[in-house]
Amino acid sequence: MSRLGLLALATGFMVVFSGCQKEDIDVQSESLVIKSSATMTMASGQGTLVLEDTPISGEGFRHFTFQARVKPNGSVDGSGILTHIGGVRNASFDIDCLSVNENHAILSGVITRDNQFPSNEGGLIWFEVFDNGEGANADPDQISVAYLGTNPATYNCANDFDVPSYEILGGNIQVRE
Repeated sequence: MSRLGLLALATGFMVVFSGCQKEDIDVQSESLVIKSSATMTMASGQGTLVLEDTPISGEGFRHFTFQARVKPNGSVDGSGILTHIGGVRNASFDIDCLSVNENHAILSGVITRDNQFPSNEGGLIWFEVFDNGEGANADPDQISVAYLGTNPATYNCANDFDVPSYEILGGNIQVRE
């Protein structure tokens, strides 16, 4: 196509689109809720906890990964995996409760799979995390050990047990209120 043809085509598009106006669209549907991810309450992370730094007996490491968010309807959707390094134990869990206060999140849910202790499946899990910022000058993020139990009145995110938390290695935790 010649330069003259491209110029004519471009001019035509300008004429067509200059006649367009912005329409105000009223979206008042109860089923449509739009929330920016920047303001969505959530917690997620992954990293490694050194057992020698905790009161748990044993040596080695535990790797964790988790993610949870509060959906627009107020329910919580999330999951996580706790792996004993060496693959001796893998425990998966669903997260159904999330409480966030600034950089601190408390999470709880139901154990869905435990390859070493299947009797834990259906039991409850509770843990807390701290997002201490980003960059080389930030303090390391922290996680508590995971507490397991069966009493829903105890093992839920509404309870803050003020338990010790430990620095993570090679990972990152994000908490958004």
